[in-house]
Amino acid sequence: MVQKSQDDNRRIWSRVEQLSRAAIRITAERDLERLLQHVADSARDVIGSKYAALAILAPKGMGVSSFVASGITPELHEEIGSPPLGKGVLGLLISDPRPLRIADLSQHPAAAGFPPNHPPMKSFLGVPILGRDHPIGHLYLTEKADSAEFTDEDEAVAVMLAGHAAVAVENARVHEQEAHLLQELKGMQQSRDRFYAMINHELRNALTATYGWADLWLRKAGDEAPREAVEVYESAEQTLTLLEDLLQLSRLDADKLHPVVQDADAQDVVRDAVRSVEPAATRKNVVIETTGIDGEILCRTDPHRVRQILINLLTNAVRHSPEGESISVDVRLDDQSMRFDVIDQGDGISAEDQAAIFEAFEQGREQKERGTGLGLALSRQLARLLGGDLGVESRLGYGARFILRLPRFTSDS
Repeated sequence: MVQKSQDDNRRIWSRVEQLSRAAIRITAERDLERLLQHVADSARDVIGSKYAALAILAPKGMGVSSFVASGITPELHEEIGSPPLGKGVLGLLISDPRPLRIADLSQHPAAAGFPPNHPPMKSFLGVPILGRDHPIGHLYLTEKADSAEFTDEDEAVAVMLAGHAAVAVENARVHEQEAHLLQELKGMQQSRDRFYAMINHELRNALTATYGWADLWLRKAGDEAPREAVEVYESAEQTLTLLEDLLQLSRLDADKLHPVVQDADAQDVVRDAVRSVEPAATRKNVVIETTGIDGEILCRTDPHRVRQILINLLTNAVRHSPEGESISVDVRLDDQSMRFDVIDQGDGISAEDQAAIFEAFEQGREQKERGTGLGLALSRQLARLLGGDLGVESRLGYGARFILRLPRFTSDS
């Protein structure tokens, strides 16, 4: 009796080890077909049967969407033909999802027989694979090795394997869905990028001529330029800027825009940005002042992107400032960081709208005159691309302060 008890203990521990290894293999697999084969093979090995099979039910109806077998050669599988349809004894597991043990399949009243070339099978053990809300398949084994029929212990092991299989199958399905959605998303991004590139190219070609002629008209007319010429020039300039913003936002979303880091003088970058915006400010009788640090500010960054952000902020400030008011660009720094504050004396921005203005195509309910809703979204993304950030401090009736924070020395990587 002692020897028998020891043998039983060794057998049980051996099964536990086999079950643990099988569970690890099953939960690690993400490909659904390989996962199903792992389950069927593991069940046959751990429980000890000549054959095992696993069927996954179709999402709708009573059909079988996936079926794998273990213990049958590919050649025999081909001779047998189509997988079972879930009728006969297998249909019992679908209609009544509980473990089912049968000593002799041929004697069961629900038996429907086997197709031609199918090997004989007598003892049977079937267990449902239960998903979160409903059965998603079933695992069954036939021809118990070294015994006339399957035992309670076999059934318990099969139920545990079916539980591991249920979790793994649902995870594999989620993984497949995520992969499919990711592929669709990449396709949509590629289509969007092609669309933006085409629109940018075609509209830019059409607008460049308009912009060029309007610019020539303004240069020749000088201070006597008609308002119509100014409006054509400004509209063409704004549209070209919008096209460029759209293209750059698309490249940022696709992770295709990278900073070009180099040594620079931050004061030169600020002066260049101010000079670019001064014509629009002059037409509105708005003065742009620079305060803060005097002299050279050595830094390592992407000066083109910093200039682009400052131009966006200054253009916004000019558009929003009343005639005759002033705009300040305040520059501060320490050993590790730089800060650029662009301050206007306009109507200000409500707390509710301050988050919205940094979203693409969003301007806030009180900020419709601030433009297309792309400039600030692009500026914040560019700031973050450079390792910094862009924020705003404002109250209605008290103007707005846009704060650009950047590392003073950005690495090339």
